[in-house]
Amino acid sequence: MRKSMGALGLAVLLVGSTAHAFSDAEVSRVVSFARNQLRKTATAMPDATRSPKASLANGTWTTVPNTGATAWTQGFFPGSMWMLYQAGLEPSWSSKADRWTRPLEVQKTNRQTHDLGFKMFLSYGAAYRFTADPYYRDVLLESAESLAARYNTRVGIIDCCDWNSAWDVPLVTDTMMNLELLLWAAANGGRTELRTMALNHALVTLRDAVRPDGSSFHYVDYNGATGAIRSKGTFQGYSASSTWARGHAWLIYGYTLVYRYTGDARMLEAARKVTDWYLAHVPADQVPKWDFDAPGTQRDSSAAAIVASALLELSVLETDAARRTRYRDAALRTLDTLMSPAYFAQGTNSPGLLLHGVGHLPANQEVDVSLIYGDYYFLEAVLRFNADPPLPWFSKLDFFESLHLLSCGNTGVRTVEFDVTPLAARQDGTVGYADGGTVVAGYADLNMTVRMNTDGYFDVRNGGGYAALVQVPYVNGQTYHVRLVTDLSAKRYSVWVTPPGGGEVRIANLFAFRTGAPFIDDLGKVSLRTALSDSDFRVTGHQVTVGTMGTPRD
Repeated sequence: MRKSMGALGLAVLLVGSTAHAFSDAEVSRVVSFARNQLRKTATAMPDATRSPKASLANGTWTTVPNTGATAWTQGFFPGSMWMLYQAGLEPSWSSKADRWTRPLEVQKTNRQTHDLGFKMFLSYGAAYRFTADPYYRDVLLESAESLAARYNTRVGIIDCCDWNSAWDVPLVTDTMMNLELLLWAAANGGRTELRTMALNHALVTLRDAVRPDGSSFHYVDYNGATGAIRSKGTFQGYSASSTWARGHAWLIYGYTLVYRYTGDARMLEAARKVTDWYLAHVPADQVPKWDFDAPGTQRDSSAAAIVASALLELSVLETDAARRTRYRDAALRTLDTLMSPAYFAQGTNSPGLLLHGVGHLPANQEVDVSLIYGDYYFLEAVLRFNADPPLPWFSKLDFFESLHLLSCGNTGVRTVEFDVTPLAARQDGTVGYADGGTVVAGYADLNMTVRMNTDGYFDVRNGGGYAALVQVPYVNGQTYHVRLVTDLSAKRYSVWVTPPGGGEVRIANLFAFRTGAPFIDDLGKVSLRTALSDSDFRVTGHQVTVGTMGTPRD
């Protein structure tokens, strides 16, 4: 079930802007690459007790334990897999995502970190959004209370960084991202005070961490007894007076999300202030140096990815038309650069999506690497460009991985249409359909099947075997349009194939559903199964509409 509750579900407003190379084709390329990279990462891990963080020179990831109390990155890997589920509704991705989500339940009582939103909202929040399972909601609400336990009433902030004994009651700009957990909880059964805490924290951060010109400090430390400021600086940045790029990116994203939840005009003004400073100082290719004031040329792709995602959302929420255009244009220019060979990891040995991320340069940690959080926000930005991109589906050897979920309510007479492209000269490739409630473990569970057979032509399942009224051959690399009209009550279906440059040919007329297949009254699942190798064929433009059995087009 799709449940609207935040950034991933936002529709992106299209406005006129400068022409860009970034397009739906680029979305498809990124998602396809992300599927390969995340699948390899999941396969390489022996269990779900650890999550990836930063790439190593040998093409593997450093990892952190999912039980780690003060680590902050465990939510990005399951969150990325939930986004891949969003992109194609493939059950295999929800299964993988859930496998790395549930071990994080131990974090729900963790009061040692201000980063609980990163851990829990990106994992459990996405899980609840797509499943509406109250289990995930309950974990989120308890997690929000754990984060709220860090709220300092005198200063009005979420206290952070217990590990730094030099600080008393500090805030860091990173915490702006974690406020979403509090804001969501307040709107979904939690205490209304959680919203007040989040808004107070955002206002104090604006007052004390954002400079008058719109640049920013990374941290502000307060006296816990008096609330007075003890010090300001950029702990992970170049100097106390500089602007650390990723810390500033957290502000752009953070104020945008707080405005989304609250509608408070002060939050929109804050988002504008930090964004306008960033856009005035970022290089023309939109990828900042790791710190805006640092010497050298080291860039940080993770900061650019965070900002790109934030700007695509801000361009939707912005009330001023000129700003909407400017913010979206900047986001697309950023994506253009991140998709270039200089930053996109395709063709390299990196296990991630983006090259040249920077974790903590002053400590010489994770410099010029792929970062799981940079990859997460890059993928989020790509999907925010088009929340429902026309992504291709590829055939799979594994039945479970071959499945795609269709919408509910496909009852009675339905028309199914799609384009299929064989990618192997000879294959045993099937597009089959089942009820939404059927557990598909093999061909016997598919009521209707269109096949590209090993003899080189299309045929259709008819009761106990396959047949074709006319043999329409398929050719590797050519695209064929398939139309299927089914009467679920009568358990009959007809199929037409249109070859390239030709007319529609009926290859099945009122064929019977597979003998012995499970009951079906709702066309809820489609399987793209190949018996020879993965990706033997691809399907695009799959759609299901109300049909009429008596109106063939041939």
